Amino acid sequence: MLLVFLACAGGGPSDGGEAPVLTEGPVRERSRGLEEDLARTRAFHDARPRTETPLGVGTDLPDGLSSLSAASCGGCHPAIYQEWRLSTHAAAWRDRQYQAELGKSGNRWLCLNCHTPLLVQQDLWPVDLVDGDVERPVLVPNPAFDASLRSEGITCAACHVREGMIHGPGLGGEAPHPVVTDPDFRSEALCLRCHQAVATYPGKDFVCTFETGTEWRDGPWDDEGVGCASCHMPAVERPAAVDGPTRTVRRHWWRGAGIPKDAEGHPPEAANPPGLRISAEWTERTLRLGLTNARAGHRLPTGDPERWVSVDVVFVDSSGELVGEPWKHRIGQEWTWHPEPVKRADNRLAPRETRQLEVATPTGAVAALIEASSHRMKAEIAAFHHLDDYPLSRVTHRLVVPIAP
Repeated sequence: MLLVFLACAGGGPSDGGEAPVLTEGPVRERSRGLEEDLARTRAFHDARPRTETPLGVGTDLPDGLSSLSAASCGGCHPAIYQEWRLSTHAAAWRDRQYQAELGKSGNRWLCLNCHTPLLVQQDLWPVDLVDGDVERPVLVPNPAFDASLRSEGITCAACHVREGMIHGPGLGGEAPHPVVTDPDFRSEALCLRCHQAVATYPGKDFVCTFETGTEWRDGPWDDEGVGCASCHMPAVERPAAVDGPTRTVRRHWWRGAGIPKDAEGHPPEAANPPGLRISAEWTERTLRLGLTNARAGHRLPTGDPERWVSVDVVFVDSSGELVGEPWKHRIGQEWTWHPEPVKRADNRLAPRETRQLEVATPTGAVAALIEASSHRMKAEIAAFHHLDDYPLSRVTHRLVVPIAP
């Protein structure tokens, strides 16, 4: 019997808990054939919450397509393909942090449904749970497994292919493949299949806690008709396909915090600028900071509970030397993962919320140097996962604020 570590996304030595315990691994069965195994896994998923189900199957190749690979799509949609290649979606499977998490627990099948959301991308299919335990799935080998497609993570077909048809927003015109106009592509519905995923598992030290959709609905952007694509897929005037007419289409960058995943590349700053806005003014011996979630339609930061934003201030004298003590403000969540997940604190900025803070100015200071940065995880957790040289942060703001005479 295979033994694996029971743990959670984000769990590590910095949590202060005891080491994870060992649990039985998944139970595997022989394949009964594609159609029967597919029917069994689809019946299993039909009885599970939406957050635990794949987006599609991918076994039916639409007419006019030679492959479901992103490169194949890029033959007619080169601009979209090049943007996707730089996206976090394209890195969803190969991401080193994700790969480190996958090997820690028998709940692997849960995570696959967002990171490789077509069933054809998954090497093993769940058909049952032993005693209802999500860490003891009954798995069968996938007869239609496509390893090359799995490596593409959230690939074109993951969003656009359903039951042998190409789904999209409905731009009109002729296409060499069947196209279905799908209203989900003009709303938040498709995005929130994965970015609004909340689930707890009693007795386990992991949770699914992605509440970006709730944060957006609770804020002003939803009421104003500004959805996910407005920021994360900016509009651009260009042909949707080679030799097609120029029209309004959307970028396929999906940039977020802007921290690269690997050396493959990353979307440019223009994809969507940082959500944080910083203002600063002097009031006698105090530096007054205004921190505003100006551009993010959800809390800042959102998504993975280990993410945070740091605002750091140091002071310099007329010689450029540091004076006084550095000042730091952390914006994010604090969790304890063991023996079970508990959120201890959350001071993230709601959409358009402004937080006013005052920093005492040391004697001799002539200027304040302000730096803001986005962070993926703590360095000790990265070390626990053996993520050497993995990008952990990115500087988003640098300001020099002279002290008014």
